[in-house]
Amino acid sequence: IMPGAHIKSGAVIEYAIIGEDSVIEENAEVGMRPENIVNKNEWGVAVVGHNVTVSEGAKVLPKQIISENI
Repeated sequence: IMPGAHIKSGAVIEYAIIGEDSVIEENAEVGMRPENIVNKNEWGVAVVGHNVTVSEGAKVLPKQIISENI
């Protein structure tokens, strides 16, 4: 989690990179633990870019790279 990033209550961050000044809203999910994935080829680190907002309840899956607000 980079400087200036804000993680709100109820958000879950696992195996992820959160860019500077990004906001992860309440109850959003970013990334996933590898042991929770059946097909290990689908696992990877999730990345949220700088100054990006992940909306309330949104999900960023493993291997996803988000550079715009979702």
